[in-house]
Amino acid sequence: MSRTRALFIVGALYLGVGWILSAIGPSLPGLAAQVGHEVTDLGAIFTAFSLGGVLASIGVGTAIERWGMRTVIATGAGLMGSGMLLTGFSPFLTGMLAGTLLAGFGYGGMLAGGNLLIARLYHGAAGAINALNLFFSVGSIGGPLLVAAMIALINRPQAAIWFGAMLMLALVWPTIRLREPIQAPVAQMAGAPRWLAAVMFGLLMFTYIGTEIGIGGWITLILERGAGLAAPVAALSTSLFWGMLTIGRLAATVWGDRIGPLRTLLLCISGLGSGGILLTLGSHQTELALAAVALMGLACGPIFPTTMLMITHAAGRSGAALSLALTIGTGGGLFLPALFGLLIGWFGPATGSLLVVVDASLMLVMLIIARRGMMRSPAFAESSARP
Repeated sequence: MSRTRALFIVGALYLGVGWILSAIGPSLPGLAAQVGHEVTDLGAIFTAFSLGGVLASIGVGTAIERWGMRTVIATGAGLMGSGMLLTGFSPFLTGMLAGTLLAGFGYGGMLAGGNLLIARLYHGAAGAINALNLFFSVGSIGGPLLVAAMIALINRPQAAIWFGAMLMLALVWPTIRLREPIQAPVAQMAGAPRWLAAVMFGLLMFTYIGTEIGIGGWITLILERGAGLAAPVAALSTSLFWGMLTIGRLAATVWGDRIGPLRTLLLCISGLGSGGILLTLGSHQTELALAAVALMGLACGPIFPTTMLMITHAAGRSGAALSLALTIGTGGGLFLPALFGLLIGWFGPATGSLLVVVDASLMLVMLIIARRGMMRSPAFAESSARP
């Protein structure tokens, strides 16, 4: 099969995911009016989406073993598209929550199946995985822009969600026609699972996902209350974070394969921790605070796709190991963002940046332990030793 064709089809799905998820927040007032509730009542849709992703991760490895990656990806696209249409049109909050739960379940399948398919087609290349997830970043930038356009044109911000859902459904047929890679193309992706490494990379993903969502969700409040920025200026810091994250992911498509996935993670996690320290020290200085946000975004870019790649390496051909790692990893969005908010509310905005430092330190420890687990595989140790 054409690797490039597969990358663009799965990438288009990931673009739709980024488009939809980034459009939900700005669409909340329209969705609240649609169901006749206050905006604050709709916070549960984020929890429902994350819960759906966790539930899908439990069985995704077994599903891939039984039905194949393309079937799991296509089914996930159909479920997410259908779920988001239900969310975007339901006149009842219960229907909206059911839609986001279904969409999260579909997303969980696409997350595992898409990254695994591209990892195997491109022989475990870190650049290809970062390129795939770059589509998500581009979509996340375009989603809010489409929301603004829909508000201006028809005063329905949730129309951006409708279009994103229809894109997902339109891609189901091209996805199901992709051919499966017959076997894992590199030795370290075909052998027995390294359970210690799989669990550690799952925990690393858990911590990273929660930290990324925490930064993206709370950085505006941290800068508004800490650095004293005006609300509109502080809000732009979110765009700065996601924009730099996109640049970091783009850069990793070029140099990710040159330095290797483990070194990439070491460099980026260290950069994330450094950004947290800089934000802590400069929380009352606008220039330092914005520089810290930019550094954290740049460092975050390659972490998620590279960790996904390492999970596929650690799991080998074991669907159980893949499911375990992804179930652990996707749970980060359920707990850590709420912890950010609680700590900021109790102890002030500086604790949010301190939590970034703590999380980055924990991720470094997990990476060291995971590396030791991976080096027990002679094939991986040999490939990692090559320049």
